[in-house]
Amino acid sequence: MRPDLYTKIVLTVIMLALILIGCNQYVHPAMTAQAQGAFADVQAIDTTSFSDRRTGDIWAYSGRTPDEKGMSLLIHYRLMKLGQPLAIEYSR
Repeated sequence: MRPDLYTKIVLTVIMLALILIGCNQYVHPAMTAQAQGAFADVQAIDTTSFSDRRTGDIWAYSGRTPDEKGMSLLIHYRLMKLGQPLAIEYSR
């Protein structure tokens, strides 16, 4: 049984789509950025909490919506040693 024209066109389109997907990483490589300076090791825990991997500091800010202005430091934790409680400094 000979493949008809429709089957050939569909298989050609699938082949071209797979080639485009495979070559996409070379045409548009993923951009990665690395922070340098004072915030190089700071990571976001959520939208209002951040941690510093070098020092073990964790900062939590007041507010829950991105459009709030004047968010202030709510609490500052410091991880001294794994397996022990966090040292807490309240900011008011």
